[in-house]
Amino acid sequence: MNNKCACASFTLSVPEVESNQIATPPQEVPAVTSTQTATVIIRNAVRADLDGLCALEVGNFESDMISRASFSRFLRQASARLLVADAGDADHPDVVGYGLLLLRANTVTARIYSLAITQEWRGKGLGTQLLAGLENLAMDAGCSRIRLEVRATNETARNLYERHGYTRIADLPGYYEDGDDGIRLEHALYDSESMVTPAVATGAPLILVDRLSDQRFAVSGARVMRVRDYLALDHGVRNRRVINLCQSYEYLSRGYYCSLLAAARAERVIPEADVLLDLNWKRLQKTARAELSPQIIEALEKSGKTPDQAPDYIDVYFGRTANKKFRQIGERAFDQFRCPILRLHLNPQDRKILREIEAPSVRQLDDSNLAEFETALRAYLRGRIRKQDNATPPTALVAILHDPDEVLPPSDKEALANFVQAASDLGAKAELITAKDFHHLSEFDALLIRETTALDHHTYRFAKRAVKEGIPVIDDPDSMLRCTNKVYLAELLRTHRIPAPKSAIFDKRRIAEIGRQFSFPSVLKVPDGCFSRGVRKVKSPEHLGEVATEMFKNSELLVIQEYVETTFDWRIGVLGGEAIFASRYFMAPGHWQIVKHEDDGKSFEEGGFETLPVEDAPADIVATALASARLMGDGLYGVDVKETPHGPMVIEVNDNPNIDAGVEDVVLGMDLYRRIIAHLLGKIARP
Repeated sequence: MNNKCACASFTLSVPEVESNQIATPPQEVPAVTSTQTATVIIRNAVRADLDGLCALEVGNFESDMISRASFSRFLRQASARLLVADAGDADHPDVVGYGLLLLRANTVTARIYSLAITQEWRGKGLGTQLLAGLENLAMDAGCSRIRLEVRATNETARNLYERHGYTRIADLPGYYEDGDDGIRLEHALYDSESMVTPAVATGAPLILVDRLSDQRFAVSGARVMRVRDYLALDHGVRNRRVINLCQSYEYLSRGYYCSLLAAARAERVIPEADVLLDLNWKRLQKTARAELSPQIIEALEKSGKTPDQAPDYIDVYFGRTANKKFRQIGERAFDQFRCPILRLHLNPQDRKILREIEAPSVRQLDDSNLAEFETALRAYLRGRIRKQDNATPPTALVAILHDPDEVLPPSDKEALANFVQAASDLGAKAELITAKDFHHLSEFDALLIRETTALDHHTYRFAKRAVKEGIPVIDDPDSMLRCTNKVYLAELLRTHRIPAPKSAIFDKRRIAEIGRQFSFPSVLKVPDGCFSRGVRKVKSPEHLGEVATEMFKNSELLVIQEYVETTFDWRIGVLGGEAIFASRYFMAPGHWQIVKHEDDGKSFEEGGFETLPVEDAPADIVATALASARLMGDGLYGVDVKETPHGPMVIEVNDNPNIDAGVEDVVLGMDLYRRIIAHLLGKIARP
C-alpha cells in the first residue's frame, strides 16, 4: 500500500502492512486545523467520508491506491486512526485530505501509514496540520515515537519531515514496487531536542452559534458551527480557540455545555463554564459593583459629565468598549468575567452606579453595536485567520514581554530581534509587548518573558494569567516563586543537599547570633534582589548590624551567605533540563560582583565574559547546575556556580537568565534563540 503525502506534490509509498489489533478503543481526536478561502476542520473519518476518500485517491494517485474496502476496514479497526481534512460544512462535507495512523499492541511506536492532500490544497500548510493531528493521536494512544517511510529521492517530502524532527533510522534498498529505494524516518514525540520546528499549529478559530443566521458578518478563516453540530462532535482540536456565542449561557443550557465540553477537549473556549457560573453568583456581582462603580463615576467626571448623564449601559466586547473613556472599565470587567459580550447596566440614582453585569447574546446587538463587536472579534482573533493573499498563517503567536526602558534588561534589543526572527524561522510569529498589553494576553498562544521578574510585579501577574489561560510561558510562576526569593531558594538547595556556600535565614532579633556564627566578610541579601541589587558585603559583626538594620526596613527576613572569593562566576543556561550555554562572568573591575552599581542608581559597570561550548565547561560544574535547575522545573534557567578547590558551589538559580546578543549566543548563534522558542512552541497543543 501507499504511504502518500501530496501536501507538497510528493508521494510516499510503502508495502502492505499487517493489521494489528489493540485493546484500546479509538480516542477523542486532538486535531489541528488549517484554512484556505474556506476553513478546513480536521476530524475523525466516518463511513459517510468513503466517497470523498476514494475520490481523493483516484484524483491524486495512479497506482497503489487504497481501495474502498481497505478504507472501510481501517474505519472499523481499533488499531487505526483515520483523520480527514474537511473543507465543507456539517451538511455538505468536502474531504480535501486525510492522514492514516496505525498502532500496535505492546509497542510505544506508531506508524504514519498514509497521508494525502488534494491538488488544490497543496502548499497551504495542511500537511503540517495533518501531521500534527496524527502526532497528537499517537501521544493520546500512549506512544512515544512515530515512524514513516519515504522515497530516498523525494527531497521535498524528506525536508518536510526533517523540519519537524524526523530523523533517518534505516535505509531501505529496493523498497518500492518500482525498485526505488526508501528510507525510514522516526520522531521522538517527547524529545526535548528543539533544533527543529514542532509539527504543532494552533487551529483556525471556531465560532459557535445557535443558528448560522446568528452570525451576521463573515470572519474569513474562522469556522462558524451550529451548537448542535459541535455537541455532536466526538473529537476536539487541542488549543483551538472556540468563541461561544450561544443565545443562552444559563446553567445546564446548550451554551453552558458547549463551554464545558470545549474545556474537556482541551480547547481554549470563551467564556469558560466557571465564568458562566460566576456571572450568576450574587457575591461576585456585588464585589464587581463595588470595584467598578467608582471607576465609572470617575470616567464620567473626567469627561465633564455627571452620573445623571450616564448611558443606560456600557457594552464590552472582548474587553473593548466603543467609548474610549470607559476603556479601563471594560478591561477590568473582562478580566473578571471573560465573556465575548458583557453589558454593564447603570443606575444613576444608585450610589453604586453599576446595577448589574450580564452576558447578552449577539442577537441582542443592533447594527451599530454589531459593527463594534465585529471589530473587537477580529482584533481578538488577529493573526489566526488567513489574509486575503492566502499566505500561510503562523503556526502560533508568541508574545515577548519586555520593558524598553529597563536599564539592565535580560535581553538587549538585538537579542529581542533574534527571538522574533527565531519564531519566524519556526513558522510562528512573535510580537514584542509591554506591561500595558496585559489585557490582550489571551490573544496569544505562548508567552516569553524577557523583562526582569519579581513576585510583587506585573511579570508575575502575566505568568499567572498565562497559566490560567492555558498559555505556555517562560518564565512560569512556579519558577519565579522558587528562584526569585532567595529565602526559598536557600532552603530548597539545603533540603536537596546541593552544594552551596554556608547560608542562614534570619530576622532582626537574630543579628547578634548570626554575627557569632559566620566568619567575615560575608554576603547579605534581600530575598528578592536581582542583578547584584539588594546584595551587600559585610566586613564584621558590627558592620553586619549596621547594614542589616537598614535592610530590615524593606524586608522582615534576610539571607546571609558565606563569601566565596573568585575572579568569575560560571553561568550555565538550562532549558528543559538540558544545558544550552556555558558562560564565565568576570567580576567588575575593582569590585566583588559582576555588576557594580553606582550611587545614582542608574549607572553601572560590568565585568567581562567568556562563553564556551557546554562540553568544554567542567563536567562537575554542569552537573551541579543541572541538578539545581531541575528542582525548579523544566523551563529556562541560569545557574550561577562558583568553581572552588572544594568543588562547585551554587550561588543562585535565576528564572530569567540573560540572553544577550554577542554574549550567551556566541557558541550557538541563532540556534540558541530557536531552541528556546521551539521549546516554548512544543508546549502548545501538548497533553
